[in-house]
Amino acid sequence: MRLMMKAGLVAAAAAAIAACGGSTTFQSTWSDPGSGQLKLEEGEKVIVFFATENAAKRRGLETALVNELNEHAVEGIASYSILPEEVGSDAGKGKPHIEKSGAAYALVMQITGQDQQITGTPSMGMGGFYGPGWGGWGWGWGGGTDIRTDTLVGVQTLLYDLKADKLAWTGQSETMNPSKAESFARELIRAVGNELQKAGLVGPPKKS
Repeated sequence: MRLMMKAGLVAAAAAAIAACGGSTTFQSTWSDPGSGQLKLEEGEKVIVFFATENAAKRRGLETALVNELNEHAVEGIASYSILPEEVGSDAGKGKPHIEKSGAAYALVMQITGQDQQITGTPSMGMGGFYGPGWGGWGWGWGGGTDIRTDTLVGVQTLLYDLKADKLAWTGQSETMNPSKAESFARELIRAVGNELQKAGLVGPPKKS
């Protein structure tokens, strides 16, 4: 009985933690085998894009990306700071501005989808507490199933080598149950920085 009660409490605690906020994990990554051990050197310039039609959201996310790259000793440049609004998604019009900035790489992020995941776990119910010793009455309360719906937000991150004109690295991440836009962005950007460091593309964050 104690084991069953403990299992129920652990499951309830896990559900409560998941409901409180998001958690970002990378599901897959890919590196161009032809790039060798690519690493962005200290002070190297990287222009960052966050693909969204919401101008305010784009500015905020790109600023956060720049700050994260700066923490890893790489000079980030927000695309909104150098590209005129009329450029939009026209790569041809944007190229001269990017070349003028001196950026050697481009880091592009875009939301790829939002899905709901429904999971069910057996609940303990009254039968779990009283057991068969109480006869059919105890099991009449039944266990049933606890249903939980999680929201998963997918984001793709791509690093382009502008000098070689090719994709150098990409990663697909998922954030579960993002509670607020601000905390979602903060967690997502930090996860991207950690993943780039794990891949050896950038160095560790500066010591404060």
